[in-house]
Amino acid sequence: MSSPKPAIRSYSGAERQTAEPFLSRIDSNKGRSTPSLGKVYWAPARSLWFTLMYGGALLGGYATFRWDALALCLFTSAIALCVGYSVGIHRRLIHNSFQCHAWVEAVLVYIGVLVGVGGPFTLIERHDSREWAQSQPRCHDYFTSRRNPFINWLWTIHCAIQLHYPPIVQYEPRLINNKFYQWLEQTWMFQQLPLAIACYYGGGWSWVFWGIYVRISLCATLIWLTDYLACRVGDRPLYTKGKAVQRGNIPLLSLLTMGESWQNNHQNTSYSARFDGRSRLDLGWWLIKALSKVGLVWNISRLQTKAPLPASRSAVEGVNP
Repeated sequence: MSSPKPAIRSYSGAERQTAEPFLSRIDSNKGRSTPSLGKVYWAPARSLWFTLMYGGALLGGYATFRWDALALCLFTSAIALCVGYSVGIHRRLIHNSFQCHAWVEAVLVYIGVLVGVGGPFTLIERHDSREWAQSQPRCHDYFTSRRNPFINWLWTIHCAIQLHYPPIVQYEPRLINNKFYQWLEQTWMFQQLPLAIACYYGGGWSWVFWGIYVRISLCATLIWLTDYLACRVGDRPLYTKGKAVQRGNIPLLSLLTMGESWQNNHQNTSYSARFDGRSRLDLGWWLIKALSKVGLVWNISRLQTKAPLPASRSAVEGVNP
């Protein structure tokens, strides 16, 4: 996890409604918590997992390449990123930007876990801690893209951070008490096994390497690359004063990331289910609209943006002490 084993407690829906949008799960201990002081350390389980995935992708993917296996990799990556990661994990579980039946949410979240980058609580904590850190006047380099791409990738894939004064992560009772999500959090790596068995019987080892190892490596790299580039480049039509990081929109990646590359829009309208503004290049939004037409989701949030200020500041303002 990218934040340091912070204290966890559940809290009521009324408390959630009175909290600020994307900061609603973060309690900064009355201002005593800070994201600027901490130490990056090697996270063994996470590092070994991704070493296995990247190693298998490079060696096994090369040795077993077939065009049908490549097609399987691209198809399953698109489904996992759009249905699971963008819509299920990010827009529903993290931001609660639309309402749906419990079974629909469970299916979306399960597909999001199949992306292979973490369990539901890991992904929530990683996202909310990063959003909280970037919203402060200063934050540690771990939460930004100030370092070179290799160091940033190394930290993201293989490391975590121990803040000296960490915040408290607060989960809603419906999440913290959900037995299915607790099970997914404990077993997220093993959730690849049923899919791997299906791939083996469907196309042999080629499908296993391309449907599991290459897919997970591709998705993890794309998620990291989107975050890295959004902190350094991209259009910034909206600017919020006082934030250490002003993320940018990257239209060229919008289709590949299922709309996740509209980072500047999302940073300033975090509760909205639509990230793309008016560009119409947001596959996650298309899916939500399609689900709403058949009655599977409703109460879709489309908040107005904050009043834009001139985007004349640099993408990363904070400095690491």
